[in-house]
Amino acid sequence: MNSTGWGRVLALALAATVLSVVQASLLIFLPLALLLMALPPRRPVLVLAGVVLLLLLMRGGGGSPVADFGRGWSLVLGAWFVIGVVAMGSGAFLSRALFAVAGALLTAGTLLAMHRDSFQALDEAVASQLRGGVTAALNLGGSFSLGEEMTEALYRTAELQATLYPALLGLASIAGLGVAWWAYRKLALREGEALRPLVEFRFNDGLIWLLILGGGLLLLPIGGAAVRAGSNLLAFMAFLYALRGAAVLLFMGGVPGPLGLVFAALVAVLLYPLVMATVFLVGLSDTWLDLRTRRSGAGDSG
Repeated sequence: MNSTGWGRVLALALAATVLSVVQASLLIFLPLALLLMALPPRRPVLVLAGVVLLLLLMRGGGGSPVADFGRGWSLVLGAWFVIGVVAMGSGAFLSRALFAVAGALLTAGTLLAMHRDSFQALDEAVASQLRGGVTAALNLGGSFSLGEEMTEALYRTAELQATLYPALLGLASIAGLGVAWWAYRKLALREGEALRPLVEFRFNDGLIWLLILGGGLLLLPIGGAAVRAGSNLLAFMAFLYALRGAAVLLFMGGVPGPLGLVFAALVAVLLYPLVMATVFLVGLSDTWLDLRTRRSGAGDSG
């Protein structure tokens, strides 16, 4: 499974589904449609498949604000990703994906700033959808009750998600683009290794300034909008650094087997704050120490 990247693809598809308020299918298949239509080799059957995908996914407008926003965001995201692929030549996937997320955010932010009522309506619709999801999940339990404290914790989590949904959408967009990029390279280019393994995950060290900017906006007494922007920027970068830290630890300790993965998942669930803080700090320190290069150099010397 890992030799062809299926494990990575399933993990990315799951991340796109869990993190985003937007349908994961839009984040994956709309960019894929644009990739098949716009990039070589442009075989007729693939171009036709891209056109059909695009038409199927874009139909049915005029629904909820979240659904309409999801279509628009995914289309703009895919367009920026195509531009990034063309402009960056042989650049790494993550650089192109971050470029696409930044471009989509700039586009969506400009349009929503011009129509502030639309942004407020989207915010309210997202919050309502998340609260409704918690209510529906609780109702599925029927007479089984989680208790007042657990119920309140679930609703607080939904409120936090409603605040941080831009950051979560950005992360889900990267995951969706990863699946689309894998599918394009498999279908159009017929490449065997379409996505690099997690142990190689890294990004430009200059992005540390985005983490600092997010912390500054959160701490400075500027106002509500700045706090919201800082919280989302900090959450987005903290997740990326945590993922980088996980890649470093996997490189150092090796990829565990099935039982090791189960044990690691249990530890992550039971000690979530401690685990997240640890992998975040490891990823952050890798910015200056480049731990994987140092380890490789030490191994070669030995």
